[in-house]
Amino acid sequence: MGLGFSINVRVGLWLDDLNLGVKEALNAALPLKPEAAGLDALSATINARTLGDSGRRDLSHFIRSHGVTLVAFRADVGGRRLTDPKYLDVNLTRLREALELAESCGAEHLVVPAGFVPAADDKNEATARNTLAEAARTLAAMTSHTRVRIAWQAGSESPETLSAFLSEVDNAGLFELDLNPGGLLMRAHDPLKAMNSLGSRVGILTAVDYFRGGGEAVFGQGDVRWGEVFVGLSGLQRRTPFNVLAGCRLEGDRLAMLSKAVGRLMQLRANPLG
Repeated sequence: MGLGFSINVRVGLWLDDLNLGVKEALNAALPLKPEAAGLDALSATINARTLGDSGRRDLSHFIRSHGVTLVAFRADVGGRRLTDPKYLDVNLTRLREALELAESCGAEHLVVPAGFVPAADDKNEATARNTLAEAARTLAAMTSHTRVRIAWQAGSESPETLSAFLSEVDNAGLFELDLNPGGLLMRAHDPLKAMNSLGSRVGILTAVDYFRGGGEAVFGQGDVRWGEVFVGLSGLQRRTPFNVLAGCRLEGDRLAMLSKAVGRLMQLRANPLG
């Protein structure tokens, strides 16, 4: 399997998880030889509202000059995210600003943690689902004339519910997905079945290890079978690279933990059964 295995994957990391400034984080990560990176668009360091044109050009050039592809900006508006009609307009405005930041910096995706998607037959959550649908259609319209694609971040809903929802609000296939296999496993979902359900929409994988039914683990010490995840990716239809970005929210030496994760992910790309 290892000798004949071929998959188009870029391995990198979420730079903000190093808890450093952007340039310091990238410099610290360079010995890992990351191929891709993601950034937070609404952080204290980089803010879509305050970072001007020259700062955006400088940021984009700095990342690319080190041979790293800026895969995504992530824009988490917090709270109930895009399920609360009271805050929908202001949150969509923030996402529009983040989308403009992503486009001006040449990022490929804007990752949107939109919130929990209720089942279609859950009448108690009809307002939340309808608000999410309105938000999704607005986001699709925002991106229709840009080079940036929305990567919807899977929440705690079932993969089947998410797949049906995205088919309903985006039958043109504009949206991709940021999938977290560890988060799925933690919530008792099978990551491989989820990948099959969500299919060609999967574009980004956030690689964080988790214990089954528990919390985050040091990469490689949790219950996610990452080799099987790579094998599963090989069966999906995709013409452009998958982007696997290591993340970490644990206390301790983040650089050491993310170094271990990136190194292991590169080994598994070459031989997922090794």
